[in-house]
Amino acid sequence: MSATSGQAAARVIEGGRAVVAGLVSGLAYLLRRPAHRVPAPRVVRAGWPEILAGLAVGIGLVVAAMLLVDPLVAGLRSRLAAPVLVVAERLTDLGLGGVVLWPLGLLLAYVLALRGTLDDMGRRVASAVIARLGFLFLSIAGVGLLVTVVKRLLGRARPYAAWHLPGEYPQLTFHWLAWKSTFASFPSGHATTVFATAVAFGALYPRARRALLALAVVVAATRVVLGSHFPSDVIAGGVVACVFVLWMVKVFAARRLVFQVDAEGCIAPMAGPSARRLGLLLPWCRRSPVSLEEARS
Repeated sequence: MSATSGQAAARVIEGGRAVVAGLVSGLAYLLRRPAHRVPAPRVVRAGWPEILAGLAVGIGLVVAAMLLVDPLVAGLRSRLAAPVLVVAERLTDLGLGGVVLWPLGLLLAYVLALRGTLDDMGRRVASAVIARLGFLFLSIAGVGLLVTVVKRLLGRARPYAAWHLPGEYPQLTFHWLAWKSTFASFPSGHATTVFATAVAFGALYPRARRALLALAVVVAATRVVLGSHFPSDVIAGGVVACVFVLWMVKVFAARRLVFQVDAEGCIAPMAGPSARRLGLLLPWCRRSPVSLEEARS
């Protein structure tokens, strides 16, 4: 092995250690940081009675969809035109966890590895970026992992399998603990991921919230069009994703990380680093010195 290769390998190993150490210290900091109770962050302007009533309504919608709507999608894919299916097959991939988690994870690893080589201002910028990337990754990956386990434990038959099963209500077939992809329909993993992504990014960028949620609805609907999920699977996945991500927003806001809380408990995203400050994290920008006054502008 040449000296250059050895130096490159050493840098990779050192970077990997920095990433692991940064992840451990970041999670420890999140758990250790005290939560502010005055004013307490409020995700919704409602008390426990209203929240419980909303939860009951959500469960009722899922049950009603199972009994009344799910039977109507039998053979839906075969009745649609080929161009519609082609578009649905392209859009549905946006619900894959890797589409959003791989870029987020790589960006997070890059900033964690870079942070130790920066000056004081650069470390502050890196910390702000790490907090936001960490919120996004934990929100999307956390609920995705939860649903992946739950759906395989419940073992609901997917539509393309359910219609070949005996019984009067094949859409209600559950094989508990089956742990098979064919029996992993409820809730929809794609719907969970795309709604978690929409709500998490929408929490950071409120102006894009409506567009993100509209895209999430379209992508989730493709799961029904393609015969991979029942409507109730999609509804359940969306509900679980929204509840989980909003809880994560409250967790971060209570610790005054990424989000700020006003006197009435309303949550809003903190202002992130400016484009000039973000340039401190780019290799080609860090080659030229940046004064403290320029970085603050």
